[in-house]
Amino acid sequence: MKKILFFLLLGVSLWGYGKGVLYWAPHGCDEGKATASKHGGHGKGESAMFALMNSEENTSAKLILPDLSEKALSFTLNTVMLPKPSMGGYYAMVAEASTATRVQSAVRYLSLQGRPAKVSPVLLTALSKSALEIVPDPLHREHDRYTASKSYRFILKFQNKPLKNATVTLETHKTPIQNYMSDERGSFTITLPNDFTDVRVGRSENKPSEFLLSVHHNDNFTAYTSTFSMPYHINPNDFWQSQSWGIGAICLGFLGGIFLYRRHKKQGVSRG
Repeated sequence: MKKILFFLLLGVSLWGYGKGVLYWAPHGCDEGKATASKHGGHGKGESAMFALMNSEENTSAKLILPDLSEKALSFTLNTVMLPKPSMGGYYAMVAEASTATRVQSAVRYLSLQGRPAKVSPVLLTALSKSALEIVPDPLHREHDRYTASKSYRFILKFQNKPLKNATVTLETHKTPIQNYMSDERGSFTITLPNDFTDVRVGRSENKPSEFLLSVHHNDNFTAYTSTFSMPYHINPNDFWQSQSWGIGAICLGFLGGIFLYRRHKKQGVSRG
C-alpha cells in the first residue's frame, strides 16, 4: 500500500510542476537505482525506472533505440522499467495519449552505455516521434550535459515541419515559468536558470535538477500538446570556478612570458 501511495503522489511530492501535461520524470527511489546497477550500462547514478506524469488509461509508450528500432514499454501504474541496453548510444522514450479531440506526447532522451551502435544521434533527433515535437538542435553530446546558465537551441515541429510563432514554456523546480516563441524556422533558444541551492564544491557533489519544455497547438479541432524533459547540472563557473579569473590568469601568464622572452633576448644582445 505504501508503494502504491508513493507512485500516486510522485508527481506532486517530487516535481510540483507540469500541471496537466504528459511528461517523463526519473524515478528517484532506491529500487530504481538498485535495478540500474544490476542491469548495468544505464549510466552512473541514473535510474532504470521512469515515471510518466499525468498519464491516462489510453497512454502508450515505446523506447526508440540508436539504430531506430523500437521496443514497447509497459507500465506498472505510471512507471516503466527500462530493459538492459543492447547497444550504446542515444535512446528516446516516447509516450502518447490520444482521444478524438486531443493528442498528448512526451519525449525524453537517454545516453546509455553498451556495445557502440556506430549510428549518429542526428538520425534519432531527425526521426519524427510525434505529431507535435520539441527537437533539440543539436542533441547534447555523449560526454556533455545540459548545464545551468548556458543557452540551448531547439526546433519546434508539427507534422515534421517547422512550427512558427508558437509559445513554448520552460519550467523547473524553483524558477517561475518562462515563455519563448519559435521563429520563422520553428527555432527558439532557452537559457537554463541557475537555481541550485545548498551547493557543494565539486560537480559530482550536487544532484542534477530537471527542466520541462511544453507546447500547445490547435489544428482542425484537435488540441496537441507535447513535452521535452531532461536533467540539467550545476555550472561550476557560477560558484567555485570563475571564467573571468581563469582568463585573467591566462593573460597574466601570456604577458609574463613575453616579458621574460624580451628580457632574455636583451641579455643575449648585450653579451654579444
